[in-house]
Amino acid sequence: MPWKILLAGLILMAGTHSQPCRADGNNYGAAPYLQQGVGSRAAGMGDAFVALADDATAGYWNPAGLSQMGLYRYQAGAQYAFLPNGMSHNYLSYAFLLPETGAFAISWINFTVLDLEKRDAAGNPAGMFGSTENTFIFSYGRRVYEWVRGLSVGANLKVLQQGIDTYSAWGHGLDLALLWQPVLSWEHTLGVNVQNLFQRVYWNTAYRSVDASLINVKAGAALKFLPSEEELYYNHLIIALDFDVTEYSRFRAHAGAEYWFLRDVAARAGFDGEAVTAGASYRPRDWELDYAFYYDLSELGAHQHRLSLLLRFK
Repeated sequence: MPWKILLAGLILMAGTHSQPCRADGNNYGAAPYLQQGVGSRAAGMGDAFVALADDATAGYWNPAGLSQMGLYRYQAGAQYAFLPNGMSHNYLSYAFLLPETGAFAISWINFTVLDLEKRDAAGNPAGMFGSTENTFIFSYGRRVYEWVRGLSVGANLKVLQQGIDTYSAWGHGLDLALLWQPVLSWEHTLGVNVQNLFQRVYWNTAYRSVDASLINVKAGAALKFLPSEEELYYNHLIIALDFDVTEYSRFRAHAGAEYWFLRDVAARAGFDGEAVTAGASYRPRDWELDYAFYYDLSELGAHQHRLSLLLRFK
């Protein structure tokens, strides 16, 4: 069956992809900033979002989830993270759904560090420099109910650009994803996203060095309760549980909950294995303002604020 072939392909690609080097500690190879995720809604739920992805941020979390956009077929999103020490983390996306063709999205993720001190060969100060990293994600997702009832598939093509001082690099990567609702009469979804397949960046240094990213598999489930009876269909309560498995046996769990008190107001809480998170939303029908607070337990006192805006159009 086609869906069995697709699943086998995901497993085969994840298992046979080779890396020229092994990353240790918190280093995920090329573009480690992509591990931070996007969107304040997801951040407020501890980044437990791979099975819930249903808005313009789905291009990052699970491109198969773009097929869930539903009533609002055109969406745009933006995020700004308040970071210390001259760092910034920004995100923009635009997604649209064509019922007979599928859903498309284009996203931009930027991570910048300014005012880094340069040292010469003797270790003496030699001025300042900066670092900037950009990822452009081209996403596609669609329902394939003709294969398996309740199944959606998706893929990302990523273009990476990095610059450090006078050096620069370009690269590419691929994600493959599934979203499945096994029983259509029960509000739940299962999601899988195999990230960073063949992901490398190529530097313009004298040695033409190549950096590779570690493959990361995101998988999870979302349980939805208390459905609304309004035109803007949603669930008042959502509970999600995710985990990440990265090459060399790294494992990280994520858990989160979201509750909409009214159609317009929501609160969230989560845990991502290294931090506790909280968040809130205000959603007057066509737009949504999301806030998230991230408290890192590994560095006592470290915290982060994220603010996102989501626009919806029919």
